[in-house]
Amino acid sequence: MKNHHTKANKRLPARLAAGLLCLLLLIPILALPSTAAEDSQPDVERCSAAVLYNFENDQTVYEYKSRDRAFPGSSVKLMTALVAFDAFGDNLGTPITVTAAMLAEVTGNSIDFYEGEIVTAEQMLNCMLVNSANDAAIILAHAAAGSTAAFVERMNEKAAELGLVSSVYTNVTGMHDPKMTTTAADVADVAKACYAVPGLVDMTSQQKYTMPATNLSEERVIFNRNAMISKYYSTGYIYDAVVGLNAGATAQGGYNLAAVAKDEESGLTYLAVVLGAEEYEGFFYSYVNGRRMFDWVFDAYGYRAVLLPSQVICELPVRLSSTVDFVTLVPKEALYVYLPTATNLDEAVKYSYNTTADALNAPIEAGAEAGSVTVLCDGEIIGAVPLVTTASVTRSEFLYFLERVTEFTHSRFFKGTIAAIIVLSILYVFIKAALREKRIRRMSGRR
Repeated sequence: MKNHHTKANKRLPARLAAGLLCLLLLIPILALPSTAAEDSQPDVERCSAAVLYNFENDQTVYEYKSRDRAFPGSSVKLMTALVAFDAFGDNLGTPITVTAAMLAEVTGNSIDFYEGEIVTAEQMLNCMLVNSANDAAIILAHAAAGSTAAFVERMNEKAAELGLVSSVYTNVTGMHDPKMTTTAADVADVAKACYAVPGLVDMTSQQKYTMPATNLSEERVIFNRNAMISKYYSTGYIYDAVVGLNAGATAQGGYNLAAVAKDEESGLTYLAVVLGAEEYEGFFYSYVNGRRMFDWVFDAYGYRAVLLPSQVICELPVRLSSTVDFVTLVPKEALYVYLPTATNLDEAVKYSYNTTADALNAPIEAGAEAGSVTVLCDGEIIGAVPLVTTASVTRSEFLYFLERVTEFTHSRFFKGTIAAIIVLSILYVFIKAALREKRIRRMSGRR
């Protein structure tokens, strides 16, 4: 017994060391974050809300606190532009005379227009959308509605028209007002509406806008404040895929961004919205997050081939052919669906098909439609394609003749004819029998 305890005591340090080693090996594994969750979203941080949307498929692919109320900042100018385009229509060349009343309202960033200067609505839209100029926004509002107050009413009416239940506008510039609120989802809807207006996004895509000389000023060169398009105000954020919309900042609302980017490789167009971003260690996180979202989505989403014309879906029996018993059915065309690139198609995609008949009669032409196949991804229908035959099949004339004979013998006409013959035959027998009996009786009477 004593020897047993001695051996156990000698083994104890070795066991403790082995256990400690295992624990040390396990700690890093237990501490690893769930990469599946991280890989499924962009690394968005230091902002109050964000949205990422795909135009071609009308699909929001990422959102962060998108329904939380936030201050709209410079995104207000997108609504100002929408209402101005509605007001001026095709008359963007309409001359506008700048008045003292207009200039008296200006605060914040401005081009510094002069009282009595004659400009146009198109020039003011360019100045507002390229440089985020507050004086251009106020001049537009007065020219379109008579006053900024009247113009703001139109902005809120437009918000209701677009279904923006969380947005309230109190000015045309985005200067801070605690009563003015929005959400990232609402800003995204405004940006979508802007994207649909011919010429609007083109204005925002300019690195600089050259405003022609006016009656009181020489030519002005106005640079874009969106650092994803122009490096005039901030460097290090240029993103070649970005094609427009706006960016800005206020002390109370932080840095905001609404940017449209086009992925040339896939042909897909995305909208990124960031609200309430911080400046941290010299970086503006509106742009940092915008870049991260675009980089992520260009890699994480795309069109996946869920059906190919070479894919055999089913077989159908063939009748009236002496050479072929079955013909295969394949999709008429390829079906590409917008999906995460990480989707395991073998697991997620299922097929359901139906055919026009249980069997096909020869002759059959290759490419003849014979049904349809429906594609489901994670239980939801994502598309349907006709099914077509893969080969031509000739008809056996002998089998066709037998088929016609069989069809004729099973037809109502044939069955009716046979029934009529049977009935007439029976009547004939009865009539003949009756006549014979009558004749016999007659002859018996004579005897």
